[in-house]
Amino acid sequence: MLNSLTSLRFFFAFAVFLSHLTFVKTDLKWYNELKNTVFFEGYVGVGFFFILSGFVLSLNYFEKITTNPKFSFKNFYIARMARIYPLHLITFAIMIPYVIIQQLFGWDKAILNLFLLQSFVPDKAYYFTINNVSWSISTEFFFYLMFPIYVIVLHKFKWLKYILFLIAVPLLIYFEPLIANNGNLEKGVYYINPIVRSLDFIIGIILCQFYKSIKNKEISFVSGTIYEFLAIGIFIAFFVEHEFIQRAFRYGIYYWIPITLIVLVFALQKGAISQILQNKTLVYLGEISFGFYMIHMIVIKYGNYIFPEGNDFIKILIYFITAILLSILCFEYFEKPLAKKIKTKLLK
Repeated sequence: MLNSLTSLRFFFAFAVFLSHLTFVKTDLKWYNELKNTVFFEGYVGVGFFFILSGFVLSLNYFEKITTNPKFSFKNFYIARMARIYPLHLITFAIMIPYVIIQQLFGWDKAILNLFLLQSFVPDKAYYFTINNVSWSISTEFFFYLMFPIYVIVLHKFKWLKYILFLIAVPLLIYFEPLIANNGNLEKGVYYINPIVRSLDFIIGIILCQFYKSIKNKEISFVSGTIYEFLAIGIFIAFFVEHEFIQRAFRYGIYYWIPITLIVLVFALQKGAISQILQNKTLVYLGEISFGFYMIHMIVIKYGNYIFPEGNDFIKILIYFITAILLSILCFEYFEKPLAKKIKTKLLK
């Protein structure tokens, strides 16, 4: 994977971490304003991951699927499952005692969560169960299942991508007022639902094809640096103005343009910021970001349960460091070796 994009994964995972600091209680005006206007918007990180996922999978598999009649769909699915399911399974198991203690356990919720089906139920009591953040893995799992179909259809009917968005976006805008009064349903449809969020994923697939058409063009270091600052500036501008946009659209549609620019420009790796992002430490943080994303809510929930009192700001630091350390251990001694073992055994 492109190192600049790998590093960016950590920054967007950190944005999600910030959005989950809702437990902090303080009278500090500056912090509460920061929490409500910046931290709360951290769910933009999920949109980045969905678009990036489509981009990276397309980069690695688009030509293989469309040009190789012997392409192994079985091997593709095994590789994808080896990437996400082991960590999902262990975080699921770790959270079971917590949900039992908190009297939140339900067999229907547990089974849906275990088999990564919870994001299809537009009810917070289901899609935010066990390890809350696993809803996005449920949605991502749907992307993996559909990816070969999306690729084949987009390759065969190149005009379809225009029709898709010309129909889907107006429909989403039309139906928003009808469900806006039900925050649970609004989030379940516009933020969680795999079919709706497939639009983010498909944008990543389409973006990758455009990237391939321009990646070999001559771009100077100065021009590349300007493009990178512009992309970040546009992202910040969208972020600053988010209060004027309905939350349903901020879950995805509103941030499509700035996230797309971020992914494209930093995939080119032509400027000064890209060089910084290729620092080995930042790249490594990006590599452990999946673990950090899956683990941080476990640390926060168990931490607040075991230590209900205390300085919340100290807790933030402790939770962050703990989540990082656990992510490193998990990446080195669980994710990598187990994924390798699964692929070696099953792909053989």
